[in-house]
Formats: sequence, C-alpha cells, structure tokens
Amino acid sequence: MDYNIINPHHFNPSVLFIMRRFFDSTDRIESHSHDFLSLIYILGGEGKYEVGGRIYDVSAGTFFICNPHVTHHRILTGNQRIEEFHVGISNLHLKCLPENCLIPENEEPLFTFKHYGQAFFNSIGEVIIEQKKNDETSALMLKCIIMKMLVFIIKERYYSLCMPKDPLITLEKYEKTAMVDNIRAFITENYMKPLSLAQISANTYLNPIYVSKVFKEITGEPPINYLIRVRLSRACELLKNTEAPIKEIAAQVGYKDVYYFSKLFKKYYGISPMHYRKAY
Repeated sequence: MDYNIINPHHFNPSVLFIMRRFFDSTDRIESHSHDFLSLIYILGGEGKYEVGGRIYDVSAGTFFICNPHVTHHRILTGNQRIEEFHVGISNLHLKCLPENCLIPENEEPLFTFKHYGQAFFNSIGEVIIEQKKNDETSALMLKCIIMKMLVFIIKERYYSLCMPKDPLITLEKYEKTAMVDNIRAFITENYMKPLSLAQISANTYLNPIYVSKVFKEITGEPPINYLIRVRLSRACELLKNTEAPIKEIAAQVGYKDVYYFSKLFKKYYGISPMHYRKAY
C-alpha cells in the first residue's frame, strides 16, 4: 500500500448527508447498499447490524466503514434502541483505492481506533453543535469537519504504522488536557446550578464514564469532587466576607439542602460553617 494516499490538492469529497437519529425495532429496513461511502457510528444503545453479509453486535462506539455496494442494515428486536450517526460521502479519491472507497474492498468494515478515536468522536460533537447553529456558514463548516474526520481515519489506517512507539506528547494527551480544561471552566461558571456528572458530560458530548476517567487521570480527582471543592471554596469566601445566613450561602453555591451542605463542609474542613465563620 502506498502510504502517500492523499493528494491534498485534489482532496475534495462531497458530503451527501449527515444523519443523527434514534432507531428502534419499529424502524424496519431491508439490507441495502449505496454507490457512495457510508460512515456509521453508534452513539448509544445496543442491537445488531448486518454489514457485508455478516452480523455484528453493536453498542456505543461501534463504527462501520461501508464502501460502495457493501450491504448493511440495522437489526433491532423488542425494546432495543440505538442512536446512530451516519454520513454519506461521494467524490472521494484516494490513491490505490477505487472511487469512494476508504479501505480496501476485502477489509473488515468494523473499524477500531487505537490513536485517533477520541479525536474522531469529538468531531461528531462538533458536527452536532454546527447543525444546531444552522447559519449561513454551517454547510461549509460541516464539510470541513467531515473532511477532518476522514483524515483521522486515514491517519489511523494508513499512517499510524509510522508513528513513534513512545511519542513524548501525543495528540490524544493534548486533547484530554483540553477537555479537562473545558470541564473545569464549565464547572467554575456553573457551580451554583444543580450539576450532575451526566450534565457535565453532556456539555462535552462525551460519555460520563469516560469523562470521569479522563478527568481523574489528568487531575487526580473525579469531576464531582472538583465541583465540591469549587463550591466549598466559594462558600468559605461568603462565610468570611458576608453576613448571609448559612442556608442562603448553601443555596448560592448549589446546595438546596442546608443540612447536607453543612455535613459536607465539616467533612472537608473539619468544622461546621458556623464555626468557620466565627473563626474568621
């Protein structure tokens, strides 16, 4: 395989459609194929998918690359439901591959990322945000994001073999740090509101379990612990600098239950909010 697979001056794929929607067992469709490239990413749920005559179990993170004329259809039974991100692409020309093909024709359509999976997933989030904007530049911006997603696939499939075994700084590490910085900023701006891990994760379009894992990996603590520290730190400022009642301060930092707030405060600082105020 020629690893110089892209000619940047002629890389201009057409985005035929971008679809993100839920499907359940009532959405029945026969096995079919297209004359264009299909990228199918499962965002959530579980079920089965037939691709190229083979049945696959699918769940969040499953990703298929369907070259032209590769049959595919979802198979859902009972209460099964999946959320799917599906992109149709044409006018794709890569060296040594047939038109609109992203992988060799005999290659497994189930695609697994080792290096650029998070970057690819983050790009899906960018697409969703841009679709909501739907302004005069959105069509061009969406095409740019889809082109970036194609490049991540190409880097993974054709260039990752050339990567150093132990890079000092990886793109993935940089993205994790950026993600954590964004979460910190979000918490700092919204600590006074009711926040859960699910709500914090929704702001990043990432899985809550993954968010908690990465945040702890980078900071040494889960995001909820960081939220508690931000809230209690602000509570300390209010206790020292205002005469507001404890119940009011608790509400200002995001706790409706003053008893729970006092219990949490004492757990972290060893004294009650009232004694803290008297000490200062």
